[in-house]
Amino acid sequence: MRTSLLTAVMPAVEEEAKQRWLARAEQSYSWGQAAPSTPSLAAPAESAPAESSVTLVHAPFSYFALDQLVPKGTRREQGSLVDVGEPCDFTRPLVPKAKWNGAAVGSWACSEGGWDSPKLRPTTETFLVIDGEGSVTDTDGMIHRFGPNDVVVLPKHWSGRWDITRQIHKVWVVHDHPDVPGAADGVVRAVVAPVWSCFGPELRSVDGSPASAGQTIYDIGPTKVGFWSCSPGSFFVEERSSAECFWVVDGVFFLTNPDGSARRCAAGDTVVLPAGWAGHWDVLEPVRKVSVEVE
Repeated sequence: MRTSLLTAVMPAVEEEAKQRWLARAEQSYSWGQAAPSTPSLAAPAESAPAESSVTLVHAPFSYFALDQLVPKGTRREQGSLVDVGEPCDFTRPLVPKAKWNGAAVGSWACSEGGWDSPKLRPTTETFLVIDGEGSVTDTDGMIHRFGPNDVVVLPKHWSGRWDITRQIHKVWVVHDHPDVPGAADGVVRAVVAPVWSCFGPELRSVDGSPASAGQTIYDIGPTKVGFWSCSPGSFFVEERSSAECFWVVDGVFFLTNPDGSARRCAAGDTVVLPAGWAGHWDVLEPVRKVSVEVE
């Protein structure tokens, strides 16, 4: 009979690990906080995890610290129709090749400026804003403003305009998928949802069993975006038919792969569960996450 990590890990060991994580977190920044003013405040980057069909991919927030992003140049040099300022962008992939059901994962930052984006998007992008402010505007002039802790979805065939009013830093999932019949009829609109307004009250475990709740903000074709929360407890996940990337907004938990290897996850982390993954969740502190599922 399998022994849960929740009961197998000694409290003193878990507390020591938690304190190490908290000390490291103080040197970087988490969702919604201001970015460090100097690169020296950012935690050192960690190597990207090896890709596997059944093993999860995990990256702490330090992997996407601003000084770890690679400059791409100006938006104008890249062909954007810039008419406000001279925005420059930076990026770092976590899953650089679209091997997870056509999805790629990474981080992006851009300085202030504005540009038209008339070309229809070939993919659906979902991103969580870590810092900064801006807006995207649909083709009919509807403006969607976003800031820290907002989730934004730009569906396939969206076009319009970008305006960055304060340097933005985000983590993203880009899903390359076939056209969805009827989805592009009329104006294709962006979706913006504030993280904290989409989570309900804190859940309580019942007789030691975790309670969970979710809310979906986008579900068209093979892409589903939503929010999920779970109280402390343990449970097993059967082999997944879909792939999932999620960003941990709050909480502490362990994920255990089929081979028995485990990964400790906490606020600020990015996790990718490939299609075919199965494993065990051990939730130590109430979890809240933003999830992107791709078929």
